[in-house]
Amino acid sequence: MEPAPLLIDTASRTRTPGPTDAPANLLADALQAPPPNQAAGRAQLTTAVPLVNNGLERPIHVGGFAPFHARRLKTHIEENLDRPLRVDEVAALVRVSPSYFSRTFKRTFRQPFSKYVMTLRLERARMLLTHTDRPICEVALACGLADQPHLTRLFHRQYGVPPRAWRRAHRVVAQKAG
Repeated sequence: MEPAPLLIDTASRTRTPGPTDAPANLLADALQAPPPNQAAGRAQLTTAVPLVNNGLERPIHVGGFAPFHARRLKTHIEENLDRPLRVDEVAALVRVSPSYFSRTFKRTFRQPFSKYVMTLRLERARMLLTHTDRPICEVALACGLADQPHLTRLFHRQYGVPPRAWRRAHRVVAQKAG
């Protein structure tokens, strides 16, 4: 194999080494390494790959939503937890069908849409119970749940205690400025 082409100086028509030659030469040498010398070839590849990537490690995106779609969905869901969120409406944000959305959402967030939304709602309820004095029925509505018994049932199932007991055990005492 031939290494990457060198830069050509147009004035003198001579070839001068360019900034990409070192990684290209390492890659070419590694590709030409005979099988008994696989360790040396692997070492050359390991050295060359960061140079080719300019030292940036980029995560490989395999399956699921593109990262910008995932951020958009997460932001939309977090901003609208206080109201009902329907799969078809949220799927329209990323312009996919509801069935494709459901499959891809699960692949991206590692849980179904409904469970993800409910987890965020319960986390918000836990935060509101800990940091505010709002009545539990208001907390339930602020989290997009139907009523206080709905919150109590889900909260107890998730955290093992009802919301009122959680509040008593975990309340953050606000310090008065004085």
